[in-house]
This record gives sequence, C-alpha cells and structure tokens, in this order.
Amino acid sequence: MKKIVFAFLFCCVLRVSAQIPPIGNPGEVDLAGVEYGVFPELGNTEVNYFGANFNFGKPIGKGVLGLGLRYQNFDFSFDEATNQLDFSSYENAHAIRFNLFYRLRLKNSWSVLASLGPSLMSNFEGGINSEDFVANAILLLSKRWGDQKRNSSLSFGVFYGTQFGEPTIFPALSFRQQLNEKWSYSIGLPVTGISYQINERSRISFRAQPQGIFANNSSEVMVNNDLLTNTKLQFNGFGLGLVYRHRLAKFLVVEANGGFLPVSNLKILDTDNEEIYDFDPGSGAYFNLGLRFSPQRTGRIPSSNNSKKE
Repeated sequence: MKKIVFAFLFCCVLRVSAQIPPIGNPGEVDLAGVEYGVFPELGNTEVNYFGANFNFGKPIGKGVLGLGLRYQNFDFSFDEATNQLDFSSYENAHAIRFNLFYRLRLKNSWSVLASLGPSLMSNFEGGINSEDFVANAILLLSKRWGDQKRNSSLSFGVFYGTQFGEPTIFPALSFRQQLNEKWSYSIGLPVTGISYQINERSRISFRAQPQGIFANNSSEVMVNNDLLTNTKLQFNGFGLGLVYRHRLAKFLVVEANGGFLPVSNLKILDTDNEEIYDFDPGSGAYFNLGLRFSPQRTGRIPSSNNSKKE
C-alpha cells in the first residue's frame, strides 16, 4: 500500500481522473471517489450529474505506470421547446474516461509525464459507434525544487481533449508553490487556485477550472425535415468556486464545492460540429458533494537536493 501511495505522490502534477492538477497538500492522493453535482439554473436548463473514479499506480524502475478510470452521468432538464427538433434524446449523457499514464523521473528534479486514453461520451441509445469515442492525451515536463515545508514546481506541455468544448489541442502551463504549512497556490492553465490548510483535517480552496461534457447522440434526430445521426451535445464553462475538504477518517475525505459559471455554453451540433441549436445558458451557480478514498502520506517529501543524488 505504501508503494502505491508513494507512486501517486510523484503523479500529483495531474489528477488523472479529471485531468486537472490538484491544489493543496501533495501528501493527499485520491485513489477513488464518488460525487454528485448540480447546476440548478443555466438559462432554462437544470443539469444534474453523478460521478465515480478509480486511480492506480505502481513504481517501475525510475518511473510510475498507472491508470485512471472515471464515469459520469449527466441529466439535462430542458425547460424550453422549439419546432426545430426534439430535445428528449439529449436529456441523458454518459462519459467514461480511461487514462493510461507513465511518469519518468529525470535528473535534477525534472520529470516527464505522458498520458493517453480513449473516452466514451454518448447517450448510448443507438449502441456504440466510432463517433462515441474521443481521444485524450497529455504530455507534460515538470521541474520541482524546495523541501517539505516550502517547495515549488513548474509544469508545461500540451493537452488534447474536451476540457473547453469540442476536442482540441491547447497548452498546459502551471506554477505551483507551497508557501508554508498553511498556504499554497497554483497559477496556470487549465487550473488556477489558492489553498489554506485550516488544521490537520480541514482545508479550504478557491479554484478556477473548466467543466463540462462533449457527448455524441447516437439516436436519429429530425432537424428541419432532415434525419441526422451522431449529432453532439456540447456543455462547458469555466467554474469559479470554493472547495471545502475535510478528513473524516484516516482513509476517508468529504469534499464540498460550490461556485459560479460566469459564462457557459450549451449547444447541439451536427456531425461537422456546426451549430444546430444554442440554449444560450449564460451564467449560473453550481454545487458538488464528493466522498474520496484518500490515504494521507505522512513521510517526508524528498527535497531537490536529495533528488540530485539519485
């Protein structure tokens, strides 16, 4: 068990399940979890979602090989109607994300991380086809320095995925610093935030990060007297919110998250990703509650000086 937790410490630059770097105590690692969230009012639409994730890693030589699996179910309640198309087949969407990653420790506290995996995003009403699959890939180079009490890391590279809507390549850049035992922060893309450790059990953070789904509709849909298949539902926004994390037991953590989407997108697209219908959701609040299986590592974090001797 110690080897697994140690392996995930070296993968703290990335939350494999969400593809978002963590903010806070690098000794905490979420190996599994469940969550429920709601966007109660985005224009005339309410969005509810449930999620579960599992992560595993194993040291291999100077590197770490691991995998992450995440499932999400989105339920959309559309409180509007149009003669243009029927929304019923877009009301439920599934996202199954699989990631295989490898992180290699290099000299002078440098490391490189590569992650690749398919995602299935669909309503699955018409079975599974190639349009349901979306590739996700990450390539990051990182440098770490400092000791347990005060340390910093710089990561840069590229992402490919649906974090900002339809699949695209975008840069990844993050600078993270542990200022002292209480304060830490991270600045960059795709996540920025600041964290305060209230006590040994509790932490509060402010976080800005992308949210959403890009799912295929495998059902046949009539649009302006044309029968279309494999249309897409795009829902995404950039959330600004507070996260409260409390350790209930040695391996169990509860996390509550609430915030605001200043701008969001909710659209139906055709097979060429051209807009068919825009729900124009505007801004809105969101809330999330999660339970995590998160062993806490109490050992010393290696300093950059120790890393040079390896």
